[in-house]
Amino acid sequence: MKRINWRYTIGEIVIVSIGILIAFSINKCSSTITKNNGKKEYIESIKSDILENIESLDSIIEKQRGKTEQLQTVITLIEQKSTNLSEIGEILFRQRKSPTFFPVNGTFKSLVAQGQIEVFSTALKRDLFNLYDTKYERTVYNGKLYDDLHIHMYDHQLRTIMNMATKEIDNPNGLFSDKFVETLSIIIDEARSYIALLEETKAES
Repeated sequence: MKRINWRYTIGEIVIVSIGILIAFSINKCSSTITKNNGKKEYIESIKSDILENIESLDSIIEKQRGKTEQLQTVITLIEQKSTNLSEIGEILFRQRKSPTFFPVNGTFKSLVAQGQIEVFSTALKRDLFNLYDTKYERTVYNGKLYDDLHIHMYDHQLRTIMNMATKEIDNPNGLFSDKFVETLSIIIDEARSYIALLEETKAES
C-alpha cells in the first residue's frame, strides 16, 4: 500500500487555496473599480442633465418675468385709453407664447429602469427621486395647467380683439373692456405664481 505524503498534499491544498483567494480578491477588486468607474460616469451624466435643466429654468424664468412686465404695461396703456393700438397689438401678439418647463430626465429614467440607481448612496438616491419625481413632476404639471389657462383665457379672448394675420387691433371695444383687463390680471398673477415655483425648482436642482 502506497503511503500518502501528507505534507505534500497539505502543501498543494494550501497553494490551491491561496490561488483561489488571490483570484477572488483580484476579481472583487476589478469589480469594485468597474463599479466605481460606472458610478462616476452616472454622476457626471446626471450632473450634466441637471445643469441643462437649471439653464432651461433660468431662461423660462426670464421670459415669464418679461411677460408679466409687458402685460402690466398693456394694462397701464388700456387704463390710460392709449390710442397707440399698434404698440399694444405688437405686445399682445408677442406674449401669445408662454414657455413652460420640461426637464431633461433621460439619464435618471435609464438608471432607474436598469437598476443602476442602486450604485448611489441612500441619501443621493433620496435627493434624486425628490428632485425628479416630486419637484420636476410638480413643475411640469403646474406648467400644463398654466398653458391651458393661457390658451383658453388669454389666447381665446385675444382672437376676438385682434387680427392674427395682420397683428392689428380690429376690436378696440374688446381691448378696452373690463373683461380683458381682468383676463390680463389673472394671467399676470398666474405667471408670478409659476415663476415662484420655477425658482423653487431651480434652487432644489
